[in-house]
Amino acid sequence: MKRLGSIKLFFLCLLVAYISKGQDTLFYKAELEANGLKLPLTLEIIPTKDTTLYYLGSPMQSKEKFSPSKVKYIEDTLSLGFKSTKIVLHLKESANKDSLNGTFAQMGTSPISFVRQNSSYSVSRPQTPKMPFDYNCLELDFRNPECSYNFHGTLTYPKGKGEEKYPLVVLVSGSGAQNRDSEVFGHKLFLVIADYLTNNGVAVFRYDDRGWGEKDVQMYRGTTMDFAMDAYSAVKMLKELPMIDKNNIGICGHSEGGLIAEILLAEKKDIAWAILMAAPSINGFEILKSQGADMSNYQFDTNKVNDYWIKYFCELEPKTYLSKIKKPILILQGGKDHQVFPQLNNPFELLPKSTQKKHAKYKLYPNLNHLFQNCNTGEVHEYMNIEETIDTQVLEDIKSFCTFAR
Repeated sequence: MKRLGSIKLFFLCLLVAYISKGQDTLFYKAELEANGLKLPLTLEIIPTKDTTLYYLGSPMQSKEKFSPSKVKYIEDTLSLGFKSTKIVLHLKESANKDSLNGTFAQMGTSPISFVRQNSSYSVSRPQTPKMPFDYNCLELDFRNPECSYNFHGTLTYPKGKGEEKYPLVVLVSGSGAQNRDSEVFGHKLFLVIADYLTNNGVAVFRYDDRGWGEKDVQMYRGTTMDFAMDAYSAVKMLKELPMIDKNNIGICGHSEGGLIAEILLAEKKDIAWAILMAAPSINGFEILKSQGADMSNYQFDTNKVNDYWIKYFCELEPKTYLSKIKKPILILQGGKDHQVFPQLNNPFELLPKSTQKKHAKYKLYPNLNHLFQNCNTGEVHEYMNIEETIDTQVLEDIKSFCTFAR
C-alpha cells in the first residue's frame, strides 16, 4: 500500500493566498529530504511599497502558494512561521545573494537551502487533462449512513441525446485520505483514468475520501471495510441516475482500493465486475513486513486513528473474498511495484478455478511501478520525478475491459 502517509503534507491546513506576481518577484527553490525522498519547495519574495510578501509552495502537492503567519527579520536572518502546521524557516542570505540557507523545522529540524531561480518552478505532468472537456461533468454528493460525512465527487459521462445508458466505473483510492483525483506529487491518476474512459464511452465516478479537507482528524477514523461501504454508498446513489446502466457497474480500485474492489465484487450483487490495480492478496501484516516495517512487537492502540485502521488492515485476509468471486475481474500489476510486491501478491491465484478460466484476466507489466509509471527501480522516491502519470497501455487495457466486461 502507499507509504506516503509518513511524509507530512506541509500545507494542507494553511490559508490559500491568491496573489498577483510583480516584476520584482524573487524566485527560490529547495529540496527537503524526508524519508529518503527529496520534496521540492518553493519560496517567492515580493518587495512592495509598504512591505515584503513571502509565499511558500510545495509544487508536487499543490499549485497554490501560501503565506506565513509570522515574519521576523533580525540582522541577516529571515524567520518565517506557519502556525497551522508548526513549520518554521530560519534562513540567511549567502554572500553572493544567490541562495538562502538555514533550517526547516517541523517535528524535528533539517538543513535546507533555497537557491535563486530565474522563474517560478513548476512540475510537468503532460497527461493531466485540460479543460474544456468533450463530455459531461456532474458534481454529486452522497452519504454513507454509518459515517457523519458528506462525500463529494465528480461523475463524468459521454455526451449523447439524453436517452443513452452508460457502463459505470467507480474509482477507489489506496490507503490514506486522498482527493477525488488520487493526487500524489502532482500526478492526478484518477483524473487521467476518468478522462480516458469517458472519452471512450464509459461513465466514471471519482470522489474525495472520507474526511478529505476536514481539520478534525477523527473524521478519518475508519477501517478498510468502512471505506468499502463508502464506495458502495456511492454505487447505490449512482445506479438511480438515468444515464447509468445499473446492470453494468464496476469498481476500479488502486492498492487498498483494489482490496475494496475484491470485497465489493464478492459481497454485493449489484457490482458486475472489478478492476484491481496493484491490489494485495496477502494480509496487511505481511504487506507491511514486505515493505520493511518491524511489526514483531507492535502494540496496537485502537484509540489512535492510525492504529485503528492498521489493526483491521493487518488482520484482513483478501483470500476470504477472492475465493468467492464468480464475476468478471481484471487484475493489473506492475513488475517493479515496491509497495505491493508482485512476487507476494497475485489475486488471480486465489480466485475459484472456474472464475480463472471464464471470467478473470491477469496482466503483469514488467517495467511499471506501484503507480503504473514506467520507471527505473520502482522505488517511491522516483514517483515525483517521472513526468508520466500512467502508462498508456494500462489505460487501453482498462478501457477494453470496461467496454467488454459484460
